Amino acid sequence: MEENKTKKQSKFELWLKRNLTVKVIVANASIAALYAVITILCGPLSYVGGSLQLRFSEILNLLVFFNPMYSIGLTLGCLLANIMSMYGWPDIVFGTLGTLISCILIIITSKTIKNLLLSAIWPCIINAAIVPLILFFYGTEMNMLFYRTCFGRTFLGEFICVIVAGYPLFMILAKKYRGFYKMIGATSGFNFVF
Repeated sequence: MEENKTKKQSKFELWLKRNLTVKVIVANASIAALYAVITILCGPLSYVGGSLQLRFSEILNLLVFFNPMYSIGLTLGCLLANIMSMYGWPDIVFGTLGTLISCILIIITSKTIKNLLLSAIWPCIINAAIVPLILFFYGTEMNMLFYRTCFGRTFLGEFICVIVAGYPLFMILAKKYRGFYKMIGATSGFNFVF
């Protein structure tokens, strides 16, 4: 039994050594900072719950399609950005959780379906489902009409940022720029469907 535990630990340690390199840590720190700075600089556009929220930093979610390790930086960046949110702890906890869930679903989609556009829909759906709940915990009175309206507006804002702006940007870079995969440290997504 001890030998099994040692083998499992050594596999985990091997995985850590292989995946958590200085380069990956620096890349994730840069992504976290970029996400937080873009979100904070866009000010009210990034934090308007229940209305048309345009969080342009959400474009960075598409990086996870090409390298799953970037989910660490995106989740941390969302946490840092949400600390500045006027919605307090609900946004810090549930908003960050929404980014983590979106990243996990993007990873699964990138491994199974290998479709960038389908991967891009996850942040739209997850954030649209979670933002109304954040507003509820913040103190907004919740009913089904409010939830649907808030879901629709949040989905539209995410759709504009991730799919209308981000997807074509990544598509053009992947098709036209030869050094794109190397620049973003891609570990997957080389043969993906647009």
